[in-house]
Amino acid sequence: MFMNPFELIKNFRIRYKLLFIYSACFMVIMTLSSLIIYTIVKQNVEKNIESELKNSTSAILNTVKTAVSVSIKNHLRAVSEKNFDIVQHFFDLSRNGRISPEQAREKAAEIVLSQKIGTTGYICILDGSGRVVKHPKKQLEGLDISDHNFVQEMISKKNGYIEYHWKNPDDEKPRPKALYISYFQPWDWMI
Repeated sequence: MFMNPFELIKNFRIRYKLLFIYSACFMVIMTLSSLIIYTIVKQNVEKNIESELKNSTSAILNTVKTAVSVSIKNHLRAVSEKNFDIVQHFFDLSRNGRISPEQAREKAAEIVLSQKIGTTGYICILDGSGRVVKHPKKQLEGLDISDHNFVQEMISKKNGYIEYHWKNPDDEKPRPKALYISYFQPWDWMI
């Protein structure tokens, strides 16, 4: 025979009834409080984890960008300085009378222009006024490009690293570019 639990409680003494009611209320309050606290703590932990992940990702991204930028700058600097040494070598040969100044310029330019920077980069030579002396595209040689901001910066700096945006004819929009200039004063060449 099945007995209703409320019928069983009816027969208890008052102190047991109060104990049962208080215990039941306590259990309900504790359960609800635990659920509320769990929800709040879970949300805060998730927010903190997301925030830390964003901060870590941002820090890693900045570190990678800095490393790439420094790597590019150092590579361009090394290439530029090596080409400066090549030009200096041919200048010294012409100064010592082993070759003519014209031959020295031609051989130096030939070696400098034979190099590539990455897959699309190249080396060119401008004079101190922004005129193209030597360029992989022969049709650009002799062209005055001093009206471009980055060339004006090159003219004013003569040596050093420059970042700029440029749109090649086959590009849809300007892209970030970088260059490192070494100025060879005897020939007025910016390499």
